[in-house]
Amino acid sequence: MDIQSYIASGKLELFVLGELSEREREEVLQLSQQYPEIKRELKEIEEAMFAFDNELGVKPSDTVKDKIFDTLSQELDTPKITEKKMTAAPTKEIALQPWKSFAVAASIVALMAIGVAAYYAVRFYDVENKFTSLLEERNVLSQELEINKARFEETGDQLQTLLSKNYERVPMSGASFELQKDALVDVFWDKASKEVYVSVNNLSNLDADKDYQLWAIGDDGPVGIGIVKPGEKLKLQQMEAAVSAGAFAITIEPKGGSEAPTLENLVVIGEVA
Repeated sequence: MDIQSYIASGKLELFVLGELSEREREEVLQLSQQYPEIKRELKEIEEAMFAFDNELGVKPSDTVKDKIFDTLSQELDTPKITEKKMTAAPTKEIALQPWKSFAVAASIVALMAIGVAAYYAVRFYDVENKFTSLLEERNVLSQELEINKARFEETGDQLQTLLSKNYERVPMSGASFELQKDALVDVFWDKASKEVYVSVNNLSNLDADKDYQLWAIGDDGPVGIGIVKPGEKLKLQQMEAAVSAGAFAITIEPKGGSEAPTLENLVVIGEVA
């Protein structure tokens, strides 16, 4: 920039007189900060104008004075610093809008609803578990009832069978033998009809290749009259007819029975009264 030409343009004098536009004033101020020659020239013009006024006895008007002092003393001498006041940002107060109140209320209601739903879900789960347990217990009791009912009917039928004819009870014990001293079996024999039933009180289980065989010991010797099942306890197991018998006995025989008893495997024996 040609400083001297700018100084000679007369803008500085007009600046001191306050006759420039705002944009031009800003320009002079900016250049005076940038170029010391312009700043110095402005002071010299100011001093010359005051000296000229003093010589003429004419004092500058208050308006001119104010403009000069406002512009030179405050703007020119003092570097124009745009001060950014570090003022604390005012606390922003946001009024609670009606819809926000409704949203808060709705959230509270939603939370309460979730709590109530969770409470009843837990209660429902507990009730469902109890109901399931009761249902299972009822099924077990129902099955036991059916089993006991079947046993009762079976016992009734057996009792009816025993009462229908003149059965003689022949108790058999293993106390006299080494194989099973605690073995107990009852034989029910109707001499008239020759029918024979066996009721096992206690017999040990056998290997798969063995069987208990009942013998009716009569005048013609022992006669095999059937296979005894040890697991069917306290139930009447019908055997083959016995024509004559002074005693009954059970031996352990090969699977399916034998033609003649194996005496060393005698388990129980009972004499007919």
